[in-house]
Amino acid sequence: YSLSLYSHCPGCTPFSSRRYILTVRSLKPPVMRHPQLLEVWRIENREMVPVNPKTYGQFYGGDCYLILYTYTKSGRPHYIIYMWQGRHASVDETTACAINAVELDKKYGDEPVQVRVTMGKEPRHFLAIFKGNLIIYEGGIHHGQKMEPEPAVQLFQVRGTDEFNTKTVEVPARASSLNSNDVFLLKTNQVCYLWCGKGCSGDEREMAKTVADVISKWDKQTVLEGQEPAEFWFALGGKAPYASGKRFQERVPHYQPRLFECSNQTGRFIMTEIVDFGQDDLDEEDVMLLDTWEEIFLWVGKNANSYEKTESVSAAKEYLKNHPAGRDAATPIIIVKQGHEPLNFTGWFTAWDPYKWSPVPANAETSEARPSLQDDQTVTHSSNCYNANTPLQEANEVGTFPRDLLINKTVDELPEGVDPTKKEYFLSDAEFFDIFGKTKDAFYQMPTWKQQNEKKQFGLF
Repeated sequence: YSLSLYSHCPGCTPFSSRRYILTVRSLKPPVMRHPQLLEVWRIENREMVPVNPKTYGQFYGGDCYLILYTYTKSGRPHYIIYMWQGRHASVDETTACAINAVELDKKYGDEPVQVRVTMGKEPRHFLAIFKGNLIIYEGGIHHGQKMEPEPAVQLFQVRGTDEFNTKTVEVPARASSLNSNDVFLLKTNQVCYLWCGKGCSGDEREMAKTVADVISKWDKQTVLEGQEPAEFWFALGGKAPYASGKRFQERVPHYQPRLFECSNQTGRFIMTEIVDFGQDDLDEEDVMLLDTWEEIFLWVGKNANSYEKTESVSAAKEYLKNHPAGRDAATPIIIVKQGHEPLNFTGWFTAWDPYKWSPVPANAETSEARPSLQDDQTVTHSSNCYNANTPLQEANEVGTFPRDLLINKTVDELPEGVDPTKKEYFLSDAEFFDIFGKTKDAFYQMPTWKQQNEKKQFGLF
């Protein structure tokens, strides 16, 4: 708010008799299409301690962190809780991190997706949150202060080509840590060197420049491989052999995703694989394990019991440990709740139905208030059902939306519960007639191709 206060007759009237005009001007905040919120806590003495927002994205290997990422989709908030565990963190800290994550999950109605992240194994969607400024230091924090003085010389390896895939990791400050295919930042007390290997790209160099401004306040000096000044090698303790060959191109194994049902309905906990799986195979009574190779998802059905929820996490760890392919035990394990599935989970299923478990809005009077679009013909509004062959103007108009919320809107911009292939269904009868010049009944008696042409014409296709 802007508040101005001034005299009606300045300089000529005593203060006690002056007339004042009070003007209040309201400033509307900028509209965010998809608002996002990030909160970070460090685990300290088994408690959550807020991290200074100015240092978001900077993690220390001796600590554990909780990250709550909130984003808005279809007009409602969605949550992801990341549990980042440093490789040097104590068992007490990692345990406290998991316990606090459970409490944070409860605070948000048991809706958040939970992701366990081990230092050095950060998934792509975690990197993207910090917009290229994810920096992992080797040391730790104690009571908000660094546990030991910052080294006079630090070396960081920067990998990534844009703000969605870049990660910076502190490595031992010696020449043998270098690699011809990457960019390294050598921080000293006088200068920060940007060492560019012969195999790095222009995009990698640009991202390293951005990170350098976060790591060091000193002057930046770009150094090309083979043209290093003597001071550069002196800071690293002298020249030494390093990896200068072409980077080994890791071949990602061709691996088909696998789905397992985790249940104790037989009296003991067992995992049963489901072949040729689909969304209908997700059992609301159980926990399902989806292995995509790079990540392990634990889908928790709304009626799964507490034993299944707890045991499935242990089973996922054992699954990785005993996998015949020698899987990495640090593979991220992501806990997904029924009805709150993120896109990186639903993308593994053919023709995922986003309305199958859509949460009922708080102002809904019955569980049928939200449209249920289980096929191309039938739509349900409250207790009234209608289809393409019945007069739609007779249906109750509960669930209709203003045209501004439907016309020229992407899937993510539509109100919750609106089928993107049937936007016109959700117009009121009056607005429908105003746009199409005909009733809904007349519209749905037209051939499908004519319906689609008119929907394209008016931004409702």
